[in-house]
Amino acid sequence: MNWQINNNSKYKKILDNAKKEKRSAIHSFHRYYGKLIPAIPNAFIKEFTNEGDLIGDLFSGSGTVAVEAKILNRDFIGCEINPLSHLISVVKTTSYDIELLNSMNKEIESKLYDVQYRKKIKIGKVPYCVNIDHWFKQKVQDDLMYIKAIVDEVISNNVKKDLIIYKNFYYCVLSAIIRNVSNADPATVFPGISKRIRRLEEEGKIHKDAIKTFINALKKRTKYFEIYNGTNSNINIINKNSVTANLSKYKGKVSLFVTNPPYISSVRYIETMKLEMYWLEYIKNADEYSELAKVMLGNDKVTKKECATLTKTKYDEINKIIDEINEKSSKDAYIVAKYFNDMEQIIIKMNTLLKENGKVVLKISDSKVKKTKVETGKFLSLIAENHGFKLNTVFLDKINENSRSLTTARNTYSDIILNDNIIIWDKVGDANV
Repeated sequence: MNWQINNNSKYKKILDNAKKEKRSAIHSFHRYYGKLIPAIPNAFIKEFTNEGDLIGDLFSGSGTVAVEAKILNRDFIGCEINPLSHLISVVKTTSYDIELLNSMNKEIESKLYDVQYRKKIKIGKVPYCVNIDHWFKQKVQDDLMYIKAIVDEVISNNVKKDLIIYKNFYYCVLSAIIRNVSNADPATVFPGISKRIRRLEEEGKIHKDAIKTFINALKKRTKYFEIYNGTNSNINIINKNSVTANLSKYKGKVSLFVTNPPYISSVRYIETMKLEMYWLEYIKNADEYSELAKVMLGNDKVTKKECATLTKTKYDEINKIIDEINEKSSKDAYIVAKYFNDMEQIIIKMNTLLKENGKVVLKISDSKVKKTKVETGKFLSLIAENHGFKLNTVFLDKINENSRSLTTARNTYSDIILNDNIIIWDKVGDANV
């Protein structure tokens, strides 16, 4: 494999030009750390595909690739294991009746501000949330429950079909404001009540108004969907583990994969979204939280029993690094080995789903685990070349300085990330299964 960074690649110039274009506002529907910048799928969907082609992403996340596919009149197939991420990506790629949304928005606003009406409506029980009084003031808890109750009633009274589609929209907007109305500092990656927030609280400068925040968010986000006027794409995002999901009906139909796999133990994605997942009841107890964390690719939630059996990869170059890490930490060696073995299954699946001469555009960064450098992109390309792919090019893409989840120290075992590798693979044969 000729692994050589080529920052003079024509594809880097194409991406740099795409970055200068204004991104669609719908990408800002919901906060989501470590997400793909829209310019990457936008540039390469235009470069490598035509209208009507099928685009794929087996790590759909918040739906960045899916949104760009829909805007550009391409079909899309994707997987996302996190139920909240799946909800966000589905909502962001749905074409709504905007007139109906505006009508319901007005009714919801009227009822939320009607004190007498609020006295009559029955609200549910506050959902499970660890240490909820630490995270949310009592008035905020009450207001969030009134929002859920009134939204449910208004949808039931106004939507004759596709009820779940509209419920998804309103619950996703609710999720989008949770962090802002909580006691957590909105400027941090992981929920936490910082010294800054405590100081502002003591100075009486923090006023949480969940009703007003929700109404403003509704009005703003409803306008986002005007971008889809005139589009006619088939978007299918499956809430399953991409390693095990059965996508055989798409065999040989995908023209391009654009994907940003999780980094090795860099961001505990579930931790960044736990408050939202509690309120939408995707997590109803501590066991459900742990179970979901364990099945997410690249996570560090592993037991001593699991670490006791280290299953290496089929590649000597990768195993050499795993051995080096294993001398310092069997847990981290297990995480790295499992990551590459899982990713090999993903690579095989992408090859199977791609058309002849299809392409993969991969955004990934190197990692540092226990001070050992892991050349993730290089190793994934090594695996890919064993499964019917040929490395086309690789170049560096500087991470936005405002990306707090990657350009700041995150934990004791994963380094600061300043650049990503943008890697392009060409399909030249079948996977070696």
